[in-house]
Amino acid sequence: NGHSYKERKSENTNLAILCSSNFREPFDQPIAYAQKIGELVNMLGAGHILVQRFGDILDGKRTWQHELDRSNVRPTLPDAVAGDITSALPYRTMTSIINFMRAVDEAIPGFAADETLLYAPELKFYSNRVKMDERFDTNIDNLHCLGDSSGWTRGLMMASVMGWLMGQRLAGE
Repeated sequence: NGHSYKERKSENTNLAILCSSNFREPFDQPIAYAQKIGELVNMLGAGHILVQRFGDILDGKRTWQHELDRSNVRPTLPDAVAGDITSALPYRTMTSIINFMRAVDEAIPGFAADETLLYAPELKFYSNRVKMDERFDTNIDNLHCLGDSSGWTRGLMMASVMGWLMGQRLAGE
């Protein structure tokens, strides 16, 4: 996850914690919902990414810049603004993140340390799944939908495999 440079070294590492939301009737605007969350976080950070220490989340308080300045773990994103991501992220999302952090901490002690930094927002938008068969045929003749736009893959590796399989099929026809 994220972006890293070979030449720039850091004591930090990162990963994305993504929580899916599966809505039911009558709600039918999941993309607008996620956009509103992004807008709230950006509003709280005055247009910047927010960063908050995990211990502050558990204590129910925001992180202040002077606290980050004294922390052992320093943000590597220079534009990040200390703040309170819990003021924007929904309760279920925060509960899932906290539970995930604690579960990983069981296997990797220190993962959920008080000074662990969480950034927000990380929003992902996925397509609805296109109806097609195992040969990637849709209900429209000669129309095939591959990769992430098909709704069946989420990432470069699986999208590449899907493209390779379709290429094999077309080469054989």
